Amino acid sequence: MLRIRFTLEDLARTRVALLGPLAETQLSLRMLQRREEKVLFDGWRRRTRPRVPPDARQLAAFVASPQGWMVDLFTLLGPVSSIEEGRERLLSAPRAQLRAELSPDARLDRLRPSWLSHPGAGDGAVVERLANGLADYHVASVAPYWDRIHQHLSAHAHLVGKLMAAHGVGAALESLAPYLRWKPPVLELPDYRPWQGPDDYGYHLGGRGMVLAPSLFCGPVPQLFTPATDAEALLIYPAPRDPATIRSIWSPPRPAASHKALAALLGTTRAAILATLVDSYTTTDLARRLSISPSSASQHTGVLRQAGLVSTTRHRNTVHHTITPQGRALLDGTSATP
Repeated sequence: MLRIRFTLEDLARTRVALLGPLAETQLSLRMLQRREEKVLFDGWRRRTRPRVPPDARQLAAFVASPQGWMVDLFTLLGPVSSIEEGRERLLSAPRAQLRAELSPDARLDRLRPSWLSHPGAGDGAVVERLANGLADYHVASVAPYWDRIHQHLSAHAHLVGKLMAAHGVGAALESLAPYLRWKPPVLELPDYRPWQGPDDYGYHLGGRGMVLAPSLFCGPVPQLFTPATDAEALLIYPAPRDPATIRSIWSPPRPAASHKALAALLGTTRAAILATLVDSYTTTDLARRLSISPSSASQHTGVLRQAGLVSTTRHRNTVHHTITPQGRALLDGTSATP
């Protein structure tokens, strides 16, 4: 278990952020090598494995070891909005910091591809091959689903941000159970196992704060990364991954339908609920906004959830609903239809 201790200054400096496509690409490389969460990811694994480029196959066990070690490109490069931006940041990353990340322990040298030397000041070709290998793998693994993955992560981050603004950081941390347990002033990661060192240990943020980064591919156990600088620590944790939502991410786009056809398909009330849930709402707020009873709102969101169009998150006695990538794709399709 990992216990992360917060001070008041740490709580004030804690925020939620999306890391972007390069981070998801690296995390997916580890998910590809593991066998966990078969119901959610085995279909993606079967489609992706035959398409992995040779350099990415060689990189996999070193930059994203299934045993736990990961090269920390996350804090080194920060959030990026596109794979092209991530590639450029990697090419321009400080060589000393990149060399330190790629030289963590002699025990990992056996996993290192022969072409991936410890990059020094003049090893631009090595870094370029690393960047190109990750970018080429992104095309095979993440790019076909990126719009839906981004929508899913954005919706969740929006919900966590709303909880943080309305009820404080503690409420946001509580909402991330069962992966995390908030016992003020300590955040517990019960299933966390470090790559090396004792299985049960504590970490003091010491005023640096923390960035909470939801991820689709990080696996069921959150991962902590601490930069060499005084910047915030980074905690990557699994975004909600109920089967209906994940199926909506992997499934092919549905043909666009008109608004009338959508209402005929879903019913007028459910179509209105879907359009409203581009922002997150509680059952009570949703019912008030659409002038329906809370029980009716709960029933309709339940049907939409079973169809993979809406996802639901519970915080204490409050239930929050938001549209899934599949629901957004269906709604966006109707908007584009004359």
